[in-house]
Amino acid sequence: MSIVIVVSILLLYASINWYIGRRTWQWLQALIPQRIPRWGYWAVVWVLASTPLLTRLTAGRIPAGMMALVAAIGSYWIAIFVYAGMLLALVDLLRLIQRLTGIAAAWRQRPHRLVLVTGTIVMTLLIGILGYGTWRARTPVVAEYGLTVAAPVSSPQTITIVLISDTHLGYTNNANRIHELVTMVNGLEPDLVLIAGDIIDDDLQPFRDQAMATELSKLQAGLGIYAIMGNHDVRAEELALFRSELATAGIQLLIDEWVTVDQRIVLVGRDDIGGPRTSGAVVAKPLAEIIQTADPSLPLLVMDHNPNRFEDSVAVGADLQVSGHTHAGQIFPFTLLTNQMYDQHWGTLTTGASQLVVSSGFGTWGPPIRVGTIPEVVRIEVTLTP
Repeated sequence: MSIVIVVSILLLYASINWYIGRRTWQWLQALIPQRIPRWGYWAVVWVLASTPLLTRLTAGRIPAGMMALVAAIGSYWIAIFVYAGMLLALVDLLRLIQRLTGIAAAWRQRPHRLVLVTGTIVMTLLIGILGYGTWRARTPVVAEYGLTVAAPVSSPQTITIVLISDTHLGYTNNANRIHELVTMVNGLEPDLVLIAGDIIDDDLQPFRDQAMATELSKLQAGLGIYAIMGNHDVRAEELALFRSELATAGIQLLIDEWVTVDQRIVLVGRDDIGGPRTSGAVVAKPLAEIIQTADPSLPLLVMDHNPNRFEDSVAVGADLQVSGHTHAGQIFPFTLLTNQMYDQHWGTLTTGASQLVVSSGFGTWGPPIRVGTIPEVVRIEVTLTP
């Protein structure tokens, strides 16, 4: 990314933060005039606005407890940045319309009252959105799908698959969340557990510090637990350690390779080429090349973090592809964006004999909230028929 783009993004970010800070200051002056020193207020605003950047810059350089606090503040500030910015912009748009049309002209004679009322409404809505979003992000559901696949079996057989994606384990989605996940997954009594990438949130250190592999080792699945890489998983130099950590939890990491599960299914794990290991070094290996030595008579199940390569699975006749990555947008209005960016940003899509299942994910990235989406684990009943 060029320095011009970086500087432009930082200037835009700073400008929106200034706008939010200025409007909030006007409301506070209408609410409690002269009680807050201007310099102190702006110092707090800029410290809060800098926490998302500090989270990245200080990762692994300050004590874990302090890092968790900075990460929490930074994550929530991103949510405040998005929703306060939108709500305040909407208020200013309505004020402009009011000036141009003369509607409710009496309010123009009472500017102090107008600032107090609109500011209070915005603050109330913002607190409500953050409260609801926090609850929604911490209240996952089970999504259920069924699939019938022809297989070399003498009689129908059912395999229960549980799909997990986008846990983003780290300072925000910590070990306590794994405990919730394990309880939820084991309650579904899966035969096979698939983890479709973004296991960690860029930083391996909190995963190790909180012994998260120990918690993940409590997952139970008779036919095994398999995982793939996502775009927020480890850097190249950490890959061996990450693979080892997962192995201690009984999780096999598949990177452009396949395994036969119980002599009944060929399971393929594709590498993700959008993560911190890439920088031009990771080249997508064609799916057809990965499976060229696999048994073509068995059902083919593909794990690919990004659903945008579903056409590759269709081309090789895969029966099922499971993906994550999108979070279904995680928060409105980004839900509208991901719906346009992906052929299927959540749920199922069938093309020919191939079916795609995209999970909205279990965790969160950035803001620790969900608005307009629901976190989930996915239960897929695969019936093998002669």
